[in-house]
Amino acid sequence: MSTNKPENAVPAAILNVLKSPWGVAAILFLLVTAVFHSFIFSGDMLVSSDQMNGLDTKVFLKSALDTFHQFPLWFSSRLSGMPTIDALFGDIFYPPSILITLLAPIPKAIGYKMILHIFMAGIFFFLMLRKGFGMNTFVSLTGAVLYMFNPQFVSHIYPGHDGKMYVICWLPFIVWQLKVLCESPGILTATLLGAGIGMCILTSHIQLTYFVLWGAGFYWLTAAALLLFKNKDRKKALIVSGCFWGAVLIGLGIGSIQIFPSFLFIRDAMSVRGVDRGFEFASSWSLHWPELFSLWVPEFVNTLDYYWGQNPFKLNSEYAGMMPVLCSVGALLLKPRNPWRIFWACVAAAAALFALGANTPFFRIAYAIVPYVSKFRAASMIMFWFSFATILLSVLFLKDVACNAFGELSEEKLAKWRKGLFIACGVCLGITILFSMEGFVKWLFSSAIAMGGKERVFGINFTGKFLPWLWVWCIFTMSFLGMMIGLVGKKIPANVLIGAVLLIGAVDAIRVDSLFIKLINPNPYFYREEAISKLASEMKEAPFRCLSLPGALPQNGEGIHGLEGAGGFNDNELSWYREFRGDQQNRNFISTLIGSDNSGRQFLRADRLGGGNPFLDLANVKYLLVRSGNALMPIENKNALGRLSFVPEYIVASDSTKMADEIANGRYDYRRCVALTSRPALPSGFVLPKNSSFANVSGDLRTKWESYSPNYRKASITAPADGFVRISEVYYPGWEIKIDSKTVPHLRADCAWMAVPVREGAHVIEMIPHSRYLGRFIPVFIVSILLVSAVWCFCAFTALRNRKKAAS
Repeated sequence: MSTNKPENAVPAAILNVLKSPWGVAAILFLLVTAVFHSFIFSGDMLVSSDQMNGLDTKVFLKSALDTFHQFPLWFSSRLSGMPTIDALFGDIFYPPSILITLLAPIPKAIGYKMILHIFMAGIFFFLMLRKGFGMNTFVSLTGAVLYMFNPQFVSHIYPGHDGKMYVICWLPFIVWQLKVLCESPGILTATLLGAGIGMCILTSHIQLTYFVLWGAGFYWLTAAALLLFKNKDRKKALIVSGCFWGAVLIGLGIGSIQIFPSFLFIRDAMSVRGVDRGFEFASSWSLHWPELFSLWVPEFVNTLDYYWGQNPFKLNSEYAGMMPVLCSVGALLLKPRNPWRIFWACVAAAAALFALGANTPFFRIAYAIVPYVSKFRAASMIMFWFSFATILLSVLFLKDVACNAFGELSEEKLAKWRKGLFIACGVCLGITILFSMEGFVKWLFSSAIAMGGKERVFGINFTGKFLPWLWVWCIFTMSFLGMMIGLVGKKIPANVLIGAVLLIGAVDAIRVDSLFIKLINPNPYFYREEAISKLASEMKEAPFRCLSLPGALPQNGEGIHGLEGAGGFNDNELSWYREFRGDQQNRNFISTLIGSDNSGRQFLRADRLGGGNPFLDLANVKYLLVRSGNALMPIENKNALGRLSFVPEYIVASDSTKMADEIANGRYDYRRCVALTSRPALPSGFVLPKNSSFANVSGDLRTKWESYSPNYRKASITAPADGFVRISEVYYPGWEIKIDSKTVPHLRADCAWMAVPVREGAHVIEMIPHSRYLGRFIPVFIVSILLVSAVWCFCAFTALRNRKKAAS
């Protein structure tokens, strides 16, 4: 019988450290510090592609909180403005992220947030193993190190996928509470599980959280099925089910302020994301068969410099680690009938099959029957379940080793293990020799190489990257198998093998991680050129927008310097604004600025830059930014309308979806007339001038800005006659417009903007953005937090009272 005690004692010095949870935390902290020391102790920032393209959001949020003391509801740095909460402005409700954003400079905060979650992931995985699975501290520490440094997790730093890292960090906490709940259901565990789910939702990475809930749901189904059919315990199965679904509801309640406003925003067709783009879109950015081999040796195809896979490019790795894969096989061979080991093996296999996208029928079935799979893309995101399941299986194997599982086997079974291990050594060497032949590998993946025209890249990668590391894999694998032979033959202590797995696994993972940990000087991103300083100063007098032409500034770069841009990118861009600007290429903005020579080659017409066009004028684009050599040149659009402008006439568009075409074709004079989507309700006595002399240049409406902040804009205006004030803020039903302190209906105008009727004379106009949906879910969030807090306080009080009774 198993004693559940390690066969060999860990060295006393290590044991003393491991006895204290603070000692384990210190070890994990020192390891993280060592890996990221070059970032932590320098002024550089981590290369993180998406984060660097979204620096304007960080600047905007920090400015709103620090300068205006407002939680921003409208984001004006790019795309002429869009709602924050409704359009999913990132992790603005996620406590760790907000805290670091407030405390650290932006270039460092980006990296600190990701590094913190690597450390937290190690702590959570250790606690899951120690408290949830009852493993000893040495094995738990080994698992924590393998998980926190597994490249599938850490490599997300390079593309800047911080939201994914946050969710992956919380996964072991969720599995820990889920395991405890299924074994000993209770309200406290249900609230802890709900809090974990809620934190995942608050990270704002909805797709990964959805995948987490898939796994949690399958875990509950397996546990309930075992209780019903194996243990015949229907009562406990019902209690477990009630607690599980209660936890899910608590999680949704905590995360309601993050997930439901954006869900309704997309459902109500506000966002371009709401469009169903079909199977090809959903299956894009998936794994392909060559990439599957990178789960074995990561350099097979997933290298940053010489990627020859079938995705357009690859910025991360799905590699879970050499030792976890080998040990997970051992876990299944040692206890092949254990239902939970079968479960975790199925999780790993299902994740890999789904991640392959259109390359297997598995994804096609999920696309057809599972809700919202058709709305997401990048099926390979689900590979975090592969790494988690693989590492957990490997640690279960190490637990068996520590508990002398091989010592309890009969001589016959030990002989089979020895024979199998020797055969495995031969197979390992044979596979290494076979895949060392470039011709064989090229033949095996000839179609993939030819499809992408990657023959040269494949050859360079094979010789310079894959081949050396293939033999390193062979040496490490055969060393591990050799130690296993020694363990089975009782010649090597269990903790020597565990220590070797820890050492080899950590070195293997960190050497892959290092490929995705790169530093860059942040100064070029935040350096304010003289031209930018002048524009920022002018912006304080009256708001306007800029349009960066290619090469002028980084993507979404205007907001870094406090300016507002008409271009940029966001997944949840308002659909009517994208129609107005002419898709993501800004076709309507730049079409009149482009000329072509006799050979048909296009070029930028410098002589046209100052004249603007209807789309630039309506968007309040006062400056076009171009770069000449090293100098940034702002070219003024002399025809740009002000943020507020006056028109004496209106028309009602017969088809709102064709308003952009009507503007482009000059169907109406946008300087004298505003095109509305519906007939306005005009005030009593309101008289629109006919054949007026108003030319509708900015001077027709005398404007003085009194306040301009993320959540409140106020201006004094003087209208020359009864007419309309066109507001060059992107139309959104959440805007509240006040004229002389009275809320007035605002109308969608000129495809993407707003207009309100105004009487002749002096007025005060106020513009206040609101979330259309947040108010519905704040009560749900508050009730969920209060419920969880009450349960935790009651449990803490009860535990303290019981402790005092026991002491007395």
